[in-house]
Amino acid sequence: MIIGGVKIQLPAAASTYRYKAAFRPEKKGRGLTGLKNLGNTCYMNSILQCLSNTPQLAEYCITDKYKNYISRNNKTKGQIVEEVAALIKVLWNGNYKCVASKDLRYVIGQYQKMFRGIEQQDSHEFLTILMDWLHSDLQTLTVPEHAREPMTASDKAWLDFTKAKESLILHLFYGQIKSIVKCITCDKESATYECFSNLSLELPENNNICQLSQCLDMYFSGERINGWNCPACKQKRDAIKKLNISKLPPVLVVHLKRFYADTDSISPMYKKKQNYLRFPLENLNMSPYITISESRRNTSKSYELYAVSNHYGSMESGHYTAFCKSSTYGKWFKYDDQMVTPQDASTVVSSAAYILFYTRLTPSSQYITETNPSRL
Repeated sequence: MIIGGVKIQLPAAASTYRYKAAFRPEKKGRGLTGLKNLGNTCYMNSILQCLSNTPQLAEYCITDKYKNYISRNNKTKGQIVEEVAALIKVLWNGNYKCVASKDLRYVIGQYQKMFRGIEQQDSHEFLTILMDWLHSDLQTLTVPEHAREPMTASDKAWLDFTKAKESLILHLFYGQIKSIVKCITCDKESATYECFSNLSLELPENNNICQLSQCLDMYFSGERINGWNCPACKQKRDAIKKLNISKLPPVLVVHLKRFYADTDSISPMYKKKQNYLRFPLENLNMSPYITISESRRNTSKSYELYAVSNHYGSMESGHYTAFCKSSTYGKWFKYDDQMVTPQDASTVVSSAAYILFYTRLTPSSQYITETNPSRL
């Protein structure tokens, strides 16, 4: 099969036994298999289809490369990545119109109770937890000693986060934010670093139609804070806090904060912002939001959209779908639980967009070349 322009040979050991009892084989295009709704699991199905259409991750699972890097010394003992990989193999063998991810759901439910029942959950919360699990399940790639010296503050913070053990998930999805707080009185600056697997952006208030660039500008423009303990002045001062990206990930995931607490209501409740957000399908330029050191890296700062997790309806009653661009067919498809249908690119942008998946790489071979191949 072809994923992201790279020919992949499916291993003979990639069995689909667990699905054959429930579904009669029906030939479909590779990567175009739907997922049965197991009781309000559309939030889970939406994210799994977006991840399945991430070429670098799909190739890693289908070729069984992940098996060489499974960690058994963590909370989930490698079980999450094993079930995700098994499911991705089935989604890409092209033999089924629809499958039920019962085994994956069962294992996930063992480690997070809220994903066990039939209540609707938040796809962003599920994605964030799943990313952490997958990284932990594969966190066995040792950082070479020579790569640790000389060490900048950014590198030290990265090493502290990874504990000298990295993973494909970290290499693909994780970036790093630099937070600078500057005293207005004496100009003393203090910088801290934090890793992220996705950026959560606010939507503009009282603006029914907005641009993704507006949300990014709001996030990175900085804010005034009161009562900061200035280390130079030795007392509380007003300061400016500003964010920049110190490490751009190959896959950039952007979450839009559509749900918010309604403080005006008598009883606590959440509402949803229905803003129509315009976001680029191609050439999302992240150059304005990066640090000087990141700008000097010999990597692209421009991204292309390849998947969207959508939410329709309200907080109380809603439904999740996914729009994904197939790296095999070069076309967009709509993944609505068990139904997978062609999607016109002109309809990908909508007010239902909730999580955006961007990549600066298409062929997985580019990713291996850009990173250190000896570490994969």
